[in-house]
Amino acid sequence: MDDLPDAGHAELPPGRQPHALELFPSSSGHGCCAVGRLCDLSPDYSPILGQTEVENFHVSAGWGTYGFKAAPIVGKTLAELVATGRQPELIEPFRLERFYEDRLVSELAAAAVSH
Repeated sequence: MDDLPDAGHAELPPGRQPHALELFPSSSGHGCCAVGRLCDLSPDYSPILGQTEVENFHVSAGWGTYGFKAAPIVGKTLAELVATGRQPELIEPFRLERFYEDRLVSELAAAAVSH
């Protein structure tokens, strides 16, 4: 990993910096823009939703780059889970326990990572 530039000093490809500055005007005048490389993905490329073994700790993770599209319904179903203590049927397949039970979700086409 030593061959990767420090994220705080990485340069954007030519022509991209003006677009980044348009989105983040406060970074103007600093000479460079940071580039992030992290993308949270679960082993089956599907999100992890619901309760955990830690009391009152709920999770919504592993979305990769498409989680923002599902945010409204995930918020609603997680709120239902917190309010009732019951896992909503809609998010049942995405429980954390699926990794221990060998019940992985095959969502490669939907996640646009089937390549």
